[in-house]
Amino acid sequence: MADFTFDRIHDKYHSALLDWQHKNFPELSLLEKNWDKFFSGVPKFELAAKVGHIQSDTIEGGMLKGQKKFERAGDLKGNMFFTAQTIIRAQASTELGSIQQHRLTLEQSINDRAKYAVMRVMAEELRHAYQMFWVLDHDPTWRKMGMGDVAAETMDELLAMQTGKHVLDAFNIEFDNFLDNVTYATVIDLVGKYQLDMQKVFAYAPVGRSMGPMFDEERFHLGSGRKFLKEIALDATNGRGDFSLEDVQRALNCWLPRGLEMFGNETGGETVMQFGFKDRMNGVAQNQYIDEVKGVVRSTNIAIVREIHRDMLPQDAEAIVNEVLASRDTIRGIKLEMLVRMPDKRFFRRRGTEHVFKPFDVDGNLMTEGGKALDAAGYLKYLEKNLPAGYLKTSEFAKFRDALVAMEKGEKVDTAAKSW
Repeated sequence: MADFTFDRIHDKYHSALLDWQHKNFPELSLLEKNWDKFFSGVPKFELAAKVGHIQSDTIEGGMLKGQKKFERAGDLKGNMFFTAQTIIRAQASTELGSIQQHRLTLEQSINDRAKYAVMRVMAEELRHAYQMFWVLDHDPTWRKMGMGDVAAETMDELLAMQTGKHVLDAFNIEFDNFLDNVTYATVIDLVGKYQLDMQKVFAYAPVGRSMGPMFDEERFHLGSGRKFLKEIALDATNGRGDFSLEDVQRALNCWLPRGLEMFGNETGGETVMQFGFKDRMNGVAQNQYIDEVKGVVRSTNIAIVREIHRDMLPQDAEAIVNEVLASRDTIRGIKLEMLVRMPDKRFFRRRGTEHVFKPFDVDGNLMTEGGKALDAAGYLKYLEKNLPAGYLKTSEFAKFRDALVAMEKGEKVDTAAKSW
């Protein structure tokens, strides 16, 4: 029995989201037609809000700990109102933005299983956006005297957003090929898992009630990304498929830095914790995320080694992976370039703290020339060798390049971290 109830938003925005879907995700009808073929036993997709349960009726942390959670946005105290609106807006933007990104390369899928998995992800992202619209739409107190209709303004803005205009950088990158779909599901959706988990405590109860059902659906997104990333890596190991292990490495180099920045400033997060909106500081959650991505990379490398040495036990394959990565020597025929490496958290950063726009290589070493940090031109050449060719042509990379050059000239550059 489902641990939630269904609800829907008012007709105006329900219809508006359907119109958005017809324009940005017309393949939904194809997914619904073939749902049982690919997802037998899984309840069929329904565009509705899933209203779950909150962990506690009282605020679980921060300055109002122990007080009853807020049911009405209009009762949120001080800056809590607009901070909550900012978080909801960012969450909905990620959902709609990811659909627009995935659709760009959907038809380049490596097989039908992968194509329909991505379409299911897109459908669930659409439902997650609907969920955030429900949070805004069902509560009339988002409409406050002197502030206008905050809910309507937010929803209208979200429906008009296109790739390049979304809240977070990761959702403004145009996909170039299906490896982007897969790496994105592996790395970027994983950030979503942490955000949803941290927000289960949300002091504004309607958000808290939304997190459980969304969190449960996020499991499929992550599992699909990891499964198909491993499949692509094994195909590459055997000389099959459209992608090489170097392609996989470049994709990881591209997406992981943007994922790290989705947590916000590594030293921040105190305000939302004081408001009772999240249960962890940014840096704590980011470090947990890094450890989990390391586990995904490790699992992929173990699979690569066992694909080459079919009779090898997992623990022996892991020992070889660790030794090759540490020594960079060839062990049992396994070379460094035959594995995937985890980029250091300081590599290719544009938002955050002390790492931003500094020439760190993928291993976390500060690149120097003549005793000084490598200049912008030199670092850009290094990035060109370590990032996907398609990404280098995007407007998002152009923003990084222009900002890097501007900083070298002593000009002011926006490095403020953006997060939920």
